Amino acid sequence: MVPWMQVSGSRTLLLTVSPMTFISAIGIGMCLHLIFLSLNTVIMHGLSLIFGGKRSTFGKENNARAIIIVASQKTLPVMVAIVGQLGGMLGEAGLLVIPCVAAHINQIIIDSFLVSIWLQRDKMALHVKET
Repeated sequence: MVPWMQVSGSRTLLLTVSPMTFISAIGIGMCLHLIFLSLNTVIMHGLSLIFGGKRSTFGKENNARAIIIVASQKTLPVMVAIVGQLGGMLGEAGLLVIPCVAAHINQIIIDSFLVSIWLQRDKMALHVKET
């Protein structure tokens, strides 16, 4: 609710933002999330190797997947709190929150696709094992 209140308070400034700027902010947010996913995947593989391979907590596929997604997501409340603490140093808080909302939605969409791919891969692996 707080993000929407901040955005609505900056309605007049919002109309002055070019669509390309908004699209760029969305793209940067998506790239950042993909970078976090990649780095966390590498870190999880490293932790798995250090702590005993597939038998370790980090080596179990379901645990690793959950940690990768959770560690990669940056939540909307945290982003809004940071923007609020900036006190207008980088611009109007309502404008700064818009890319945060877009990034949060994109994280959910990207992670939904990723989980769907993982589930399909698991289903195919199970089918191959059965035959």
